[in-house]
Amino acid sequence: MGVKDRVTPPAEWCDWWTEVNQLTPDIAYGWVPPDLTAVPDDPNPWFWHWCHTSGRWEGQAAPDHTLVSREPLHMEPSLLWPCCGTHGFVRDGAWIPA
Repeated sequence: MGVKDRVTPPAEWCDWWTEVNQLTPDIAYGWVPPDLTAVPDDPNPWFWHWCHTSGRWEGQAAPDHTLVSREPLHMEPSLLWPCCGTHGFVRDGAWIPA
């Protein structure tokens, strides 16, 4: 799953999310429409990150995280992608590397 074009971020091609926001050039999040979620009452956004290991944009849900604030986005605890080791916090609408 993912797009193999790093210079074209998800905000430009992910048209099935209701909104897509870039936190960094390599990390984006979006709000999935309820009809596309596995758990419709999950309040958390989905994330895309550029995976240097696979060489593509990879999507991931964050159902085990706490949505502290939607605007500006604040999630706890930190997000970690084991595929490539990208690790950080989303606080006050910004990505903070761990």
